[in-house]
Amino acid sequence: MSLSQAVPPPLSSQSSTPIAQYAAGTVSQDALAELKALGNIIQSSIEQIEQVTTANSFTFPSPDSTFSPESEAPRMYPAIQSAGSLITSAAAQLITLVRPAPLTVLDITVQFNVCAALRTAISTHVAEILRDAGPKGKQVLEIAQHTKVHPGKLARVLRLLATNYVFKEVSPDVFANNRLSSVLDTGKPVEELLTNPESRHIGTSGITSLIEHALDVGFKSSSYLTETLLDTGFGHAYEGNKTAFNKAYNVEEDSWSWFERPENRLHIIRFGSAMNGLKNASPADAVLKGYDWERLPEGSLVVDIGGGVGSQSLTLAKHYPQLRFVIQDRESVSGDAIDYWKRNMPDALESGRVKIQGHSFFDPQPARDNDDNSEEVSVFLLSKVLHNWADEYCLTILKHLRAVAGPKTQLLIADQVVSLVCDEPAAHETPGGGPPVPPQPLLRNMGRASSPTCTEDLMMMASLNGQERTTTNLRNLLDQAGWKLIAVHYDIGKDPKAIAVPI
Repeated sequence: MSLSQAVPPPLSSQSSTPIAQYAAGTVSQDALAELKALGNIIQSSIEQIEQVTTANSFTFPSPDSTFSPESEAPRMYPAIQSAGSLITSAAAQLITLVRPAPLTVLDITVQFNVCAALRTAISTHVAEILRDAGPKGKQVLEIAQHTKVHPGKLARVLRLLATNYVFKEVSPDVFANNRLSSVLDTGKPVEELLTNPESRHIGTSGITSLIEHALDVGFKSSSYLTETLLDTGFGHAYEGNKTAFNKAYNVEEDSWSWFERPENRLHIIRFGSAMNGLKNASPADAVLKGYDWERLPEGSLVVDIGGGVGSQSLTLAKHYPQLRFVIQDRESVSGDAIDYWKRNMPDALESGRVKIQGHSFFDPQPARDNDDNSEEVSVFLLSKVLHNWADEYCLTILKHLRAVAGPKTQLLIADQVVSLVCDEPAAHETPGGGPPVPPQPLLRNMGRASSPTCTEDLMMMASLNGQERTTTNLRNLLDQAGWKLIAVHYDIGKDPKAIAVPI
């Protein structure tokens, strides 16, 4: 049975159902009918997961198991991800229906405490301390002694997290790791973390760095979002130094400049690791999907714009030996990028197949790779770049790329694409511009399942005055810079890929 067969068809086609009549505006909402429809979606999706796991001999990981890329493999399987997204959306909508409205709003109101608790757990190395304890866990007195925090207060922090399924309280004041809390484990010895804080972010997956960065700089910045929007000077500005970040940290420069202060070395190391974590939090093949890399002939040049250490290009280089790469980012990143490639693929640097180039994308683009500027770039890759900047800055970046693009050059943008909660007719003008329509009564953008995109959008606003864009936003932006958006490719669990060509 396919996923489309496993979930109920869109209820708009079932004209006799109360939900379909409500959707059409012909009757008042029947909440029980909506509850039943959501329950059917959940049940059908669970059956789909069971069928796929059985057919592929998967073992679906227990919530008490330890997280690893291998343990998550079944959840990354496309049909299971599709079913999981439906369950996530339906379950969240169902909870909203059955809970009293004030309780739901109040619960949303105090979720910042969960964020604060999570950051505390990371800073006190709880996941690493519990690594060897196994399912029996450790008493909070033993957990707390490493960082000298108050054990009674730490227990309350961990209890809130365990209530939200991060960690497990196995007996009074005794806590153990579970699937979610083990995501926070860097794999480093506790003693090393205590004596050398920088090591937390070196030689790891970067996922913990990503979480910690969001809970630190992102969380603090977002706490000043209201004051920023109500400020007549800041609220209508799009400069990178007129943000909630500036109010939170009481600084005048943008966050990029602030990161590069000598006293903020730990922040910039963590941010670099966090960008690698962003890649590792997605399926390993995410950058491979949504674009036909196979079509590129031998020797084709890919320029990774704002590529950091080049983690996305590394994945491509391992899978497509016919491709060459130039990884461009700030001069301050070049040393880290060289070290990264020496650790992971030294022959690529030695052969010249991969080049590290210090360059600001706000300056004219030096690529076509050789001095006479005669070679055409096959692909400009922009992964998690444009969302950091407001439109006027993105136009500068895109126009510099357009100036050196050849007739066959393509632009590949790997950013989140925001889906509206309602239909967006203009999005359908671009092939793939709108995501698949979910079954009713789910929200048009899948609600809770797509909430991380909207959350990231606000974090970009608060920290950088950047934004995640809708298909229409992106198409209009590209058009102004001399590019035509020709397709958007959605793939469950992976960033959408937007493909553009020179006009």
